[in-house]
Amino acid sequence: MSNAVHVLAAGSLRHAFPAIIDAFGREFGIGISLTLGPAGLLRQTIEAGTRFDLFASANMAHPLRLALIGFVEGAICFARNRLCVLARADLGLTTQNFLTVLADPAVRIGTSTPGDDPGGDYAFEVFDKIEARYPGKGAAIRSRSRQLVDGRHSLPTPAGKRGGYLITDGVVDLMMSYSSNARLLAGDPAFSVIDIPDEFQPLIEYGMAIRKGADDETRSLQDFLLSETGQEILNKAGFSPVD
Repeated sequence: MSNAVHVLAAGSLRHAFPAIIDAFGREFGIGISLTLGPAGLLRQTIEAGTRFDLFASANMAHPLRLALIGFVEGAICFARNRLCVLARADLGLTTQNFLTVLADPAVRIGTSTPGDDPGGDYAFEVFDKIEARYPGKGAAIRSRSRQLVDGRHSLPTPAGKRGGYLITDGVVDLMMSYSSNARLLAGDPAFSVIDIPDEFQPLIEYGMAIRKGADDETRSLQDFLLSETGQEILNKAGFSPVD
């Protein structure tokens, strides 16, 4: 294979990229060097000079900022996602009682870290939407939430721990989660996966951007992610295709 394309990608893409790397390599004979992490922190490393060819973010804001300050050529939406709630099964959470359960002061709520990780930004957007419709309720939910993962000061996931360990370990009762991640635990009897009502659902668009002066290999990867094959892989990994 020729020189690898250096990709910095949001951690929520970790279940999609192995298939992308395999299919892209077979079609083009080009390797991909992949670094995963919270998109906000990855964007900061790019601004600090980290080498990259393509940046794949869980939002549009980070690649758009890099375009504004001249690090990348532009920002393109390549996938969409939804936010859901991963809860302990015996909590009894449903889409219908979503607001009642989250507003219960006894329910412990976990999120990722706003600013550092778009997942946290989206969770707080849900709370803000609740506040706009039910003044005082969304603010109370937001104040009780705990920012536990994907931040610069977050503890790493302990070795051997499976997804949802903060729930099974009794740290929280529920986690705000991407649907693409939570669906992998939908068959586990310890959990329930609940869709957030549309009225509180944020618009989740994944954006990618290539560095200024990117080579042909990088442009091929950008095109591949938007191709029928690339979109099919993303769809199988739980993402919604772009128009």
